[in-house]
Amino acid sequence: MNSTLEGWLARFDAAIAAGGRGPFAYPRAFHHDGGGHGFHLVFGSMVHGDETGSLPAIVSVAEALLAGTLRHAGKVTFFVGNPEAGLAGQRFLEADLNRVFTDDPPDCHEGRRAGALRPILDAADVFVDLHQTIESTQHAFYIFPFEEEGWLWARALAATSMWVTRHPGAAFTTGAMCADEYVRARRRPGITIELSQRGFGHGGEQRAEGAIRRALALSDGIAAGTATLRDVAQQEPELQFLETTHREKFDRESLALRPGLVNFMAVTAGELLSAPGTPELRAPREGWILFPKYPPRLADGAYKKPLPAEIYRIVSPLPGHPRDLYRQ
Repeated sequence: MNSTLEGWLARFDAAIAAGGRGPFAYPRAFHHDGGGHGFHLVFGSMVHGDETGSLPAIVSVAEALLAGTLRHAGKVTFFVGNPEAGLAGQRFLEADLNRVFTDDPPDCHEGRRAGALRPILDAADVFVDLHQTIESTQHAFYIFPFEEEGWLWARALAATSMWVTRHPGAAFTTGAMCADEYVRARRRPGITIELSQRGFGHGGEQRAEGAIRRALALSDGIAAGTATLRDVAQQEPELQFLETTHREKFDRESLALRPGLVNFMAVTAGELLSAPGTPELRAPREGWILFPKYPPRLADGAYKKPLPAEIYRIVSPLPGHPRDLYRQ
């Protein structure tokens, strides 16, 4: 069991007990209401249990709000999505929590957790889901479909310059629903940030805290009439827009990637990506690798199940602004 994770969770629980319980039944949610306006920001941490890097950020901001060293006139809620999986050193226990925000979730730990988190997400005016990648990444990046208000929030938060986006009608995974998709289905911005490689100490803590503090200040400014979302967004550089141009299915147990592939590593068309002695995988086009998969193996050498749906993706720059490309 991770003693560092236990310590951060204990501090989060203490902040809740010290004045952050709020209106929600889910026990690992900190809520602050400054009483000045009703705009509600929601931040999710550890929706995947082993993506712990944003936890110190939400704890630090929660403690600062309690101490009065950080002031916020509106409402903000922080939740820790799957601490049980995190304490077990796993991404999830029975099912991927970030796929089961559906109308008919599975009857398992993560399905029940999605149900417990829904009232928080239902109350969000903006939801920011703080994630990390499994393998190392050369860039932090946003990943969610394009929509106007989400674009402005992402640009204003300035958490990264990179956005892997897609048409607003395209789901991330067929037959499933992520937490940010759940919020967008209710016509509110739902934003996912991949902060860094998973775990503590990779820079995700600082990036997450900076984005949270900017969001708090921005919502206060909007409510007070001293700022507009568009004006603040336009003060930041435009984002670099990318799209997924290839998905390689993980449809055989014999597939394996060569060692050392990381997120945003450049690849050329025809480049060999497979490990020696395994079925050949070559990049069908140039671009950047995204989400390379190296699942753990059991003692007999077989992959631990279930296998991911994809073994890697390739992303490439969009040929224009998604506002123009995706116009309906």
